[in-house]
Amino acid sequence: MIGTTEMDHRRLKSGPGERTRQRATASGGIAQTREELIAILTALEEVAVRQEAQATQKGIGILLGKLEQNRFYLTVVGQFKRGKTSFLNALLGADVLPVAILPLTSIVTILQYGDEPRADVVFQSGMRSAISVEALPDFVTEKGNPRNSRGVSYVDVFYPSEYLRGGVALIDTPGIGSVYAHNTQVTYEFLPQIDAAIFVTSPEPPITSTEIEFLSDIASHVRKVFVVLSKTDLLNDGQLQEILDFTRNSLPAEVAPGPDSWFAVSATRALRAKQTGDQAALSASGFSGLERALSEFLLSEKTLVFYSSVARNSLKLISDLRLVFELQIRAAQMPLEELRTKLAELDNHLAYAEQQKEDSQVLVQNSVSRLAGIFEEEAKQHAEEMLEPIRGEIRACAQRVATLNRRQQAAAMDQFLRARIEEMFDDWRDQFEHAATERFRQATKRFEGSVNEIITGVRETVGALFGFAVQKLEVKEELAELEPSGYFTDPVLDWGLGNLPLLLPFGLFRQYLLRTMLRKAESELERNATRVAFDYKRRLNKSLAAFLAGMAAKLNETVDGIRRAIEGAVTRQQEGSAAVELQVRERRAALAALDEHEERLKAIAAQYSKGDLQPKATGR
Repeated sequence: MIGTTEMDHRRLKSGPGERTRQRATASGGIAQTREELIAILTALEEVAVRQEAQATQKGIGILLGKLEQNRFYLTVVGQFKRGKTSFLNALLGADVLPVAILPLTSIVTILQYGDEPRADVVFQSGMRSAISVEALPDFVTEKGNPRNSRGVSYVDVFYPSEYLRGGVALIDTPGIGSVYAHNTQVTYEFLPQIDAAIFVTSPEPPITSTEIEFLSDIASHVRKVFVVLSKTDLLNDGQLQEILDFTRNSLPAEVAPGPDSWFAVSATRALRAKQTGDQAALSASGFSGLERALSEFLLSEKTLVFYSSVARNSLKLISDLRLVFELQIRAAQMPLEELRTKLAELDNHLAYAEQQKEDSQVLVQNSVSRLAGIFEEEAKQHAEEMLEPIRGEIRACAQRVATLNRRQQAAAMDQFLRARIEEMFDDWRDQFEHAATERFRQATKRFEGSVNEIITGVRETVGALFGFAVQKLEVKEELAELEPSGYFTDPVLDWGLGNLPLLLPFGLFRQYLLRTMLRKAESELERNATRVAFDYKRRLNKSLAAFLAGMAAKLNETVDGIRRAIEGAVTRQQEGSAAVELQVRERRAALAALDEHEERLKAIAAQYSKGDLQPKATGR
């Protein structure tokens, strides 16, 4: 049976396991704190394994890895197409990471120091494979690795940059808020690992509510955030100040960083300046001031932020274990019949919760269906509005290609119409999809709120049934981003021209070609409007399906953990009073150890938040 054994609570109480005891203990306050955190996390990890608390176990493993490697994660985050990867390349002074116009990065990429540029792909299976830096697009981009079909967990990139010395790792994360399924979720799942963040936004469009919400989530995980307004080469001085003021005023006071953490830069100009050695251009790009601030931070504050971050994240993991232990104690102390009655009451509540979830799911599906209908109407309206302008452009194009032979004219007109349709719909789709996606997020956010209320209700019901207080828990499931499809345009010679019109006199052929193009422009605009609308509906539905499945999984995880704890208590009751007494004694000892660790972690978090690097007495 799954449970905490006497050995478990001794490990919680005593601290490091075998692998921790084998480490050499360094001297000094920082080294002492590091070893103490490793001891606490190792003890927690061993119990999480026995409890089959996989999410807690994973979080502990990540924190242990960072402590053992003395790794500091300085992470670049932000919305898709804001220029995060270009910013990192400018910071490194070389085109190390792949960039493109479309949302690109789909896998977390960890840059760390190496004497020569190289990369390792770490797969979800645990296998590691060495690749060249040039091969990165095949693993970290949507084009090379659509929806992570290769099963990549993350990619380590090694590069000889001064920023990467001393255990600093620069992290490139997928952009949030676009319509590729897993990208936003990947970034949110990485948040607990972040020690400090560089939040990148840009002028087009100005900062959105999605970004503000994301920045609030970041602020709950880290102590230090730099805000970088990128792509300043698109603005004049007046526009730049206006965007900066708007961005500052848009952030809630509890989220906005201090005045020394705001920077406006052009990554494109900075990279070019570094590659050409133009110091004046580098200064004009805004990068010099940012780099000075980063250097000062890494020299003076990095250690403080790192240990404070690890301590705070460890406290969150303790709360997960505490709920399980509290429930097991209360359940074990109840008479068997009463316990079965409580379990039946819980089952009734769970059935009601499931119905609530299904009702909320129907509402969000209806909202998305209405949104898809609006998109379809807007696409058709856009096609109608573009008809006369594109016909004027067709006439002008016919004049430009008048000296070409018949087939060359037809081919040139083909190419022109195809390019213009793509441009017209691309520009419109970028603008409309951004607004539509915001509405989509609002609909799913309401559903997320409903599921959080259900989870809270389940947890509070358990607390009420078994007589203990539960901490509030919120879960998140971010929207999927799916790659848009292309467009359809048929060659002119397939539009009924055939070969016969090629035999017409040259002047008559030109007139026939022009009339055909003018007539077909309307049908092609209509056809592509329908295709764009259908494609958006397809992506909405796939994104919604992934979102709903993720939220359902989180709800089931909560329910399964509670049910497993109660059923374990029933089994103990059936084994007799001795088994019950043993379980209660073990869980109380485990909770006492958790209390002790929690107290120490709070002290470490407070100590390093104040900038104190000297060790404090543990009180033990």
